[in-house]
This record gives sequence, structure tokens and C-alpha cells, in this order.
Amino acid sequence: MTPGGTRPPVLPELLKTVHVPERFSPSAFHALERCPLSQLHGLGEAERLPPNPAALLGTVLHETVARLARVGPPAHDVTEVFDEVLHSTEEAARRLWPQAGLVPLRRAVGRTVWRKGQARLLAWASGAARSVPPSRRAPPRGLPGDRVPRIPTGRERRLDVPELRLAGRPDLIERIGTEVHVTDLKSGVTARGGRPSLPLARQMWLYATMLETLEPGVRVRLWLHGADRVEVPWGESERADTRARLDDLLVRFPSGRPVEAAAVAIPGPHCGPCPVRHRCPGYRSRAVSWWGQTSSDGPVAPYDVWGEVTGRPSPTDPTDDRAALRDEAGRTFLISGAARWSFVPGERAWFFGLRPDETTPMHGTWIHPRNFRIPDVDMDGVGIQGVYRSRP
Repeated sequence: MTPGGTRPPVLPELLKTVHVPERFSPSAFHALERCPLSQLHGLGEAERLPPNPAALLGTVLHETVARLARVGPPAHDVTEVFDEVLHSTEEAARRLWPQAGLVPLRRAVGRTVWRKGQARLLAWASGAARSVPPSRRAPPRGLPGDRVPRIPTGRERRLDVPELRLAGRPDLIERIGTEVHVTDLKSGVTARGGRPSLPLARQMWLYATMLETLEPGVRVRLWLHGADRVEVPWGESERADTRARLDDLLVRFPSGRPVEAAAVAIPGPHCGPCPVRHRCPGYRSRAVSWWGQTSSDGPVAPYDVWGEVTGRPSPTDPTDDRAALRDEAGRTFLISGAARWSFVPGERAWFFGLRPDETTPMHGTWIHPRNFRIPDVDMDGVGIQGVYRSRP
């Protein structure tokens, strides 16, 4: 592109072989079923694309809720705890993804998302303050036959059930009378129309399965605690569904077994926020076919594109910072702001996390744009996720 422009890093190689872990986490089980590679990739945080800022805010809200729950909201100022978590999260984001524009997070997510997040946090704190104090709960009773309990109780106690290959930390486990209650704290929406979210319910069902394996015959009750406290149903149908799904996964993925990344990648609408899509063989092979599709429901593909750099549309105009590329689908497209990077003939350019530079949708129809722009932190609140060049 422009002489002397910044040379982007070489695109990392596609994932080839990944190893199945010894344990799976209930909290990641939904994503694991949807696309196994998204959980089996084994990449460190710095090797992944930067997260969506809204997802990062969700992490901050959840950690704030968890810290408040350990001592109870009346004992600590909600804003003070939130600020502490926010500071540590922003420091980590600045270190891991310095060019992503995730810091300050308040600007990255935008005013509306920020205010909604704060409102969810305050709603949770208000609901938690109205919850029944421990002193009013029924005292625990002994187990039948004076058996020694195997279920740990308390906040964030680790559950490890080797025979199920599951390990996790529910936010709270309580033994109330002859029942064991499991509560998971959520900063977002937990239910609609009084029915708990299915992915969240399935996570709780796995916790229940673990507890019943540890102590056969125990009665388990499950709760999601967001702005409201919602009980998750747990009966024979949920038990059978959970065991069938778990057994299927354990058969497909024996512990420690190496598996081909391409065989466990399941591309789909969930690829958009995936932080390893730049190294995913499934996404990189399928995305090109999505670029020519249309939809009336939403974007047909993540706003990524790659192809051969063909030059600048106005090479004599120094104010024109656009770059022209011919993508893998044979389209010619423009990226505003891309002229800051330098590519040499024969290289391919790869851009992940662009913004459309044209009206979307057009007349109610979504297409993959042919005009993009590099996200600007001041305008979009977040920078581009990644710019790469092909290996020479």
C-alpha cells in the first residue's frame, strides 16, 4: 500500500490438531456442543482475537456480582467493587490487546450498553439485598444412614467428578434441610416469560448431575439469580436429556485424545464473536461462500475479509486512505483507513473486525459489504481485531 506503511504481522497458521482435556466445564458446555473447536483450541488469551467489548463488560459485571455475593451487598458499596473489577480487567486488556481499543471500556461499549450494564448490576444488588438471610433458613439435617456428605458447601466450591469428566465452581452450594440448593449468579437476563434460558438451564442440569453422582439420592434444587431469582426445573426428563448429551460428548471425545481441528469445527452464526476464527479451518473455508449470500434476518457473515491487495483507488491523492482488494470470492472491495498498512506484491491481506462503510441493510436485505472501514476508537469505541499478511 503506502511506501513505508506499517507491516502487519504474519497470519498465524491454521489450527491442525487439538487435544481433548481431561475435564469439561458445565459453564462452557453449551459452546462446546455448538462448536467443539471453540473450547478445545488450547490458545492463550494473547493468541486470540480481542473480545467484543460488550462481552468484556459482561465479564466485569459477573465478577462484580460474585464478589458482592461473597459478603452481601449491604457490606460493600456496589460502585466501589465494580470500579475495582473494572480497573483490573482494563489493565489486563491493555496488556493483552493494546491495539484493540478496549480501554477505557466505558467508551468501547458505548453509552447505551454501559448504562444498561449498570442498571442490571444495580437491579441484581437490589434483589440480593431482599433475599432471605441465612439465619432464617432451615438447619441442615443428617444424611440417611449417617453417610458422610461428599458435596462441598459454600461459595465457589470446586466440584470435581472424575467419572463424569466434569469440574466446575457453582457460585453457591447450600444444604438446606434435606435438600442441596445450587445458585448461579448472572448479571444478564436469566429468563423470559418466567422460563429460564435453555443454555443456562443446561449448565445447571450438569451441576445437578454432578451432585447426584457424588451423593446418590440427594434432592437437588437449582436457581439462577440475576435481577430475579428463578428456579430451574430438575426432573426425570431433564435428567435423561442431560445424561444423553453428556454421554454422547464423552464418547466422541476421549480424554487426552488428539483430534483434527477441521473435524471439530462447526461454522455458523456463532462465528462472529469467536476469538479463534482467524485460525479456524472451518470458518476460513466456509466464510467465503457466505459473502455472496443475502438475508432478511441479519448479517450473513462476520465483518472480516481477505484477499489480494490491488492498490489504492487514488494513488496521487494523499488524503485518500482507502485500499482496494480482490477477495477470495472474486469481488473487488474498498477498505477506508487500510492504506496505513504496507503489503508487497503476491501477499494476501487479512482483516478481522471491520465496520461496514455503506448502508446495511439495504431495502431490508443484508449482504456482505463491499465497502468497509477500519474501526476508529473515537467513533466506534473499539479498534480492529486483527490485520495480518500471508506468509511469504
